[in-house]
Amino acid sequence: MLTGKLMQPRYYRILAGVAVAGAIAVSLILLEQHRNSPPPAPQSTASTSSGNPAADRVHELKALEQELAKKPEHPPILLRMAQLSSELGKPADAIGYLERLLKAEPGNIDGRLELGRLLYETNDVQGSLRETAKILESNPRQVDALYNLGAIYANLNNPATARTYWTRAVASDPNSDSGKRAREGLNKLAPGAATSAAVHP
Repeated sequence: MLTGKLMQPRYYRILAGVAVAGAIAVSLILLEQHRNSPPPAPQSTASTSSGNPAADRVHELKALEQELAKKPEHPPILLRMAQLSSELGKPADAIGYLERLLKAEPGNIDGRLELGRLLYETNDVQGSLRETAKILESNPRQVDALYNLGAIYANLNNPATARTYWTRAVASDPNSDSGKRAREGLNKLAPGAATSAAVHP
């Protein structure tokens, strides 16, 4: 897995790493909420909670489906639906929502970062690399994409390429969460790192 963060407020959470070739483990960024405000919950769901998080997510997802019918392909709604589906253990549904979002709004960085992460977690490494790299086509200094690409390559036991992306991430925004995590990754890639103990989830 791979993890990092974003700014303005940042709504990303770090995930546990996976052992990589007995050496290091890194995680991609997990989108928790859209950086901008998520779509407002319908009135019927805004103030009610069952006390069961999974049931609440299912209820919110159904309400968002109704909202999406009123605003077809609305990116904030699709992003939230993807998040809920992912939290409910339905990555294929989440990927479908994100693909719809990106068809409607190809430049949505949050959506593309999350799609790259989910593709990685569902073992579509090439898809993950492709979607994450697309962010750099329009913004070569996007620190979260740089961090994630470094993390993917580190997990593929390709330290030279990981080092390249993490070095770029640190140069791009050293004080961001992804910049700091990239620096940590570079330290793990330092000489002698291969003999250190594996980091377990």
